[in-house]
Amino acid sequence: MDVNASLDTPIDRRGSDSFKWDDNRRLFGRSDILPFWVADMDFATPRPILEAISARCEHPVLGYGIRSHEYFSAIQDWFASRHQWDIQLDWMTFCPPSSVVGIHTVISMLTEPGASIAAPTPTYGPLIKLIVDTGRRHIRSPLREDEDGRFHLDVAGLEASLEKDTRLVILCSPNNPVGRVFTRAELEALADLAERRDLIVVSDEVHCDLVMPGYRHIPYGTVGGKRSITVVSPNKTFNTAGIPQATLVMPDPDLRERYRTRLDTLQLNHDSTFSAEGMIAGYRHCALWLDDVVTYVAGNHQFVASYLEENVPGVRKVPAEATYLGWLDFRAAGLSQEEIMHRLVSVGGVGLYSGTDFGEEGRGFFRMNLACPRSLLEQGLDGIKRAMA
Repeated sequence: MDVNASLDTPIDRRGSDSFKWDDNRRLFGRSDILPFWVADMDFATPRPILEAISARCEHPVLGYGIRSHEYFSAIQDWFASRHQWDIQLDWMTFCPPSSVVGIHTVISMLTEPGASIAAPTPTYGPLIKLIVDTGRRHIRSPLREDEDGRFHLDVAGLEASLEKDTRLVILCSPNNPVGRVFTRAELEALADLAERRDLIVVSDEVHCDLVMPGYRHIPYGTVGGKRSITVVSPNKTFNTAGIPQATLVMPDPDLRERYRTRLDTLQLNHDSTFSAEGMIAGYRHCALWLDDVVTYVAGNHQFVASYLEENVPGVRKVPAEATYLGWLDFRAAGLSQEEIMHRLVSVGGVGLYSGTDFGEEGRGFFRMNLACPRSLLEQGLDGIKRAMA
């Protein structure tokens, strides 16, 4: 079975009820922009996943399902092979609606309204919203930027910012939006802090399979022990956001039981038939497809960095170690966030996420999705060039 379809072939997604391509007027005020904002790929979902879903449709009943032995073992085998992580069968819990719903459930389970929760920033915007919109207080602990423009996990700064009632830290690893792969030393320092300060660390690792050549993702669950809750998903990996599946790995049996009880109460305990089939097919048959995607995206990262250096003075791409998301630094342009956004949309005809969607530390930055054919990416970069001329 050929899983290596050409990634250079553009796919017309307009008119497919695509959130990314068909909802731009609401977000940017015009429908004709080129969208580089939300994190799904403009590559075809790998053929084995589509074929597995099609094969399941040969059975005429789409009723409630159960998680088969193959469901569990596909997850275990993938993480053992890709990330050298031996996930025990009873550690796995699930949240079929999405990883964000799973993390929301953990927040509700472990904290009360008014409590403080730490989340190093910049970070995935919905994680901040989960804290603030549930009435908790977000402790801002900025990632530390070095002289080369790379960002690091500042565990000492995080410890200094903790309050007496802080019991939860929410980490995004690899980091979205800055693209860092945290080192074992950084993660072990965080695990040591969690032990000393009686913290639970929730690590959102949905981008863990999208690590650039030369880097290795360290699952937080391999260093955090019973004080860890690690959230993983095939949806970013295989471009299946429309059939969400999320696994929460919890080594602590008490946390698992409390979490499962909440999901049972809310009737969030049944996977979509198609998400289960897609997850199994992805983990079993799409490793080579993923390798091709990572290589292609690494080339896109380099293409963007070179293009901006040669054509757009005042805009720099932060070096990426993971994800298909480019973190673009506009600070040298000397313009406000609002003025840059106006120029990108009105002059450049491109839609990017504002860095402030990822926390105040993102001011001066914009995030660009690079998971697309290079010809489309070049059109987007031409738009940025026009906007900043």
